[in-house]
Amino acid sequence: MKRYLLLTIAIVAAACSGGDALSLEDPWARPSPTGATTAAFFMTIDNPTDTDETLVSAATDACRVTELHLSAMVDGVMSMQRQENGIPVPASETVTLAPGGLHIMCIDRIADFAEGEELDITLEFVDANGDSHTEELTAVVEDR
Repeated sequence: MKRYLLLTIAIVAAACSGGDALSLEDPWARPSPTGATTAAFFMTIDNPTDTDETLVSAATDACRVTELHLSAMVDGVMSMQRQENGIPVPASETVTLAPGGLHIMCIDRIADFAEGEELDITLEFVDANGDSHTEELTAVVEDR
């Protein structure tokens, strides 16, 4: 009887918990003009789970350096602020990385970032329990 009770509790707990994993949707990057040394990646990150997550880093062979940034108006001037503590993705919420806001900054780009090019990127997340995991995706370069 105890086994059935434990099994029932486990099934109910699994059914009541949030979704299984983060959903990384519509990853893209803007085309960069010849001679440009920077670029940026954008996407939507949906966290259907019941655990807060934080995007702590990004890596790609398309750039020598990647940083997590926020573009913001400061005293009437648009500036980029490095997100030293990462980009929070709270439980049951969606965070959008978009031009003029949060984004993954590509510094000292290697790839051309030409229209239609596909660029692989790896994201590292840390959850509220301190466990880290990576997600790999491909961003398409598009002029939006």
